[in-house]
Amino acid sequence: MEIALIAYGSRGDVQPFVALARALSLVGQQVRLLAPPTFASLAADHDIPFAPIGADIEAHLRTRMQAIRETGNAVRLLWSLRDEMRSLVAAVALDTWQAVQGAALVIGTGPASASVAERLRVPFIEGALQPLTPTRAFPSPVAPPWLHLGGGYNQLTHHVFERAFWQLFRGNTNSLRTQVLSLPPYSFLGPLGEMRKHGLLRLYAYSPRVVPRPDDWPSHHQVTGYWFLPPPSEWAPPEPLAKFLAAGPPPLYIGFGSMLAREPQKLTALVSEALAKSGQRAVLGEGWGALDGTMLSSEQVCFVKDVPHQWLLPKMAAIVHHGGAGTTGEALRSGVPSVVVPFGFDQPFWGQRVAALGVGVAPLPRRGLSAPALAAAIDRAVSDPLIRERAAQLGAAIQAEHGTQHALEHISRVLRIAQKP
Repeated sequence: MEIALIAYGSRGDVQPFVALARALSLVGQQVRLLAPPTFASLAADHDIPFAPIGADIEAHLRTRMQAIRETGNAVRLLWSLRDEMRSLVAAVALDTWQAVQGAALVIGTGPASASVAERLRVPFIEGALQPLTPTRAFPSPVAPPWLHLGGGYNQLTHHVFERAFWQLFRGNTNSLRTQVLSLPPYSFLGPLGEMRKHGLLRLYAYSPRVVPRPDDWPSHHQVTGYWFLPPPSEWAPPEPLAKFLAAGPPPLYIGFGSMLAREPQKLTALVSEALAKSGQRAVLGEGWGALDGTMLSSEQVCFVKDVPHQWLLPKMAAIVHHGGAGTTGEALRSGVPSVVVPFGFDQPFWGQRVAALGVGVAPLPRRGLSAPALAAAIDRAVSDPLIRERAAQLGAAIQAEHGTQHALEHISRVLRIAQKP
C-alpha cells in the first residue's frame, strides 16, 4: 500500500513529514512525499520518492518582499498578492490531485488534504505541529498568550480561531472540492468539528514534555513526540564555518527561519549591537531574509545559508530564534538554552512554553525589540546555570522519545483496518 504524505510551507513545515516518510520507508512501506519543489533535494538525501506541488514559496515571497522594499507601498502589493495566492493555491490543488493517484493512505494537514483522501476513498490521517484541538487546558496557539482567563476562555479561543482560519481558507478548499475533486462544498461552519466526531486520527508531532496532552482531548488525537531526521552522517561544514567554530568558545546561533523583514539591514545591525554588548560571537542564519546575508563575516559573526540544525545547534552556547514549531523542536532537542524572538502566528505560544519550562528566557517580541534587551536576554541564557541544566535535561529526554516510532504505531493500526476485506 502506497502512503502519500502532503506537506506545504517552509522547511519547518515540511521536514517533519520527511522524517515520518523516512521512518515509514525503513519499515518497508511504500511512500511518496508531496511538497514544494524546493524540497526535492531534502527528500533525495533520505531516498524518499518525491512529487513537487505548487510553486517555490520562498522565491515568490522574497520577490514580493523586495518589491515592497523598493516601492514602499506594502498595502497595494499585499492586496495584489491576495489574487496571486488564489492562483498559487489552485496550482497546488491540481498538482496534489495528480501526484496522489494510487495512494492507499493519505497523511497531511487540514481539510484540503482530507478532501483528497475523501475523493480517493482512502483513509486520512492528519499530522499537525501545533496543538489545535479545543481544550480547557490552554488557549489556542494563535491567541494572545498573556491572557489567563481560565478553562472556558481557553476553549473559546480554540473555537474562535478555528472558525476564523476556516473562513480564510474556505473559498480555496471548496474550489478544490467542487472544481477538481467533484465533491460537494463544505458548509460555512467547516468540517473540523465533524472530523473530530468521526474519529479521524490526528497525530501531533511535538513532545508531550513540551505541551502535555490534555485530558479533555478525544482519544484519536494523540501526541507522538517530534518527528526528527537523524543527524547527517556524511555532512561536513563549509571551511569558513569550521574555522569560526574552532576559533573560540561555543558561539550563539541567531536565525529567524522563514521570517521576512522589510529592512533586514536594521535587524542585522540590532543583532550586531546586541552581540557587541554581550561580548558574544554568533553564527547567523540568513533564512528567508530577516537577516542581511550580504554583510561580510568577521571574527564576531559567521553567516551561513543552509546548515543542518541537528548538526549545528548542539554546538552552540545559546540559540536565538523566531519560535517556529519546527525550529523550536530542534532547539529543544539540542539541549541548549533558547531566546525566542516571536514575529507572530503561533511563535509567541512556543516562546511562552520555552520560558515556562525554564529552558530559556521570556520571549522578546520582534515588534519593539531593542539591542539592550536582546543583549540582556543573551547574557542570562548563556550564564544562568539553572537554565542550562534544565535545557540539557529536556534535550536528553526529547532525544529519547522516538516520536516517529510512536507515530508508526498509530499509523499501523489504520493500515491494518484498511487492509481488512
